Amino acid sequence: MMRWLAAALSLVILAGCGAIKSNSRAVFVLVDASGSYARTMEESITTSRLIVAKLNPNDSIAVAQISSCSFSDDSVVFNQRLPGIPSQASHMKQAIFGALNAYGEGFKSSDFTDIHGALRYAANELEANRATSRYVVVFSDMIEDLAPDCDTSELSLDLAGITVIATNVTKTKADSSNPDLYDERLATWEKIVTDAGGQWRHAKSRDQLLDEVF
Repeated sequence: MMRWLAAALSLVILAGCGAIKSNSRAVFVLVDASGSYARTMEESITTSRLIVAKLNPNDSIAVAQISSCSFSDDSVVFNQRLPGIPSQASHMKQAIFGALNAYGEGFKSSDFTDIHGALRYAANELEANRATSRYVVVFSDMIEDLAPDCDTSELSLDLAGITVIATNVTKTKADSSNPDLYDERLATWEKIVTDAGGQWRHAKSRDQLLDEVF
């Protein structure tokens, strides 16, 4: 399904996109689809739509699923740069809205949560992007659960020049009985991101997330 969505989006790419402006931004959205977090998919899709709505011509947007083995093209829903002409960028946004809705309605939940692999994939894609500002937005409870046949815990990460924003980080039952677990989990990921040269943010609300990016 994800490849079909990408193909459908490519049909709306028009000629005359123009040169990338120096103030353009690139946003790579990672959506946790594990069984423990998939119930929040509607929230992830709604917020992703708001991110897309605020993008400017020449900005880039990608969405990929965090699943059992995320370091793969198969996890990508779409990866597009908006045309430089406003009217064409508006047409592209409408197609992206449709792709997001279709993904939210038809996604398959995952048994595992490969956050390391997803970050590595997003960083590799953003490395080739000439945008001035580059972001990875992570919708997840930030609990990594790696599949036995896809252990990415030792993957090297290079997040230099990238801001990683974790948002809608839901709490588990264990967090409710021991609030320190939640803070420790966020601190662990902050260290992972900063050790890799990136900047870490925790957006506690949708408005805070949009303020961080825009």
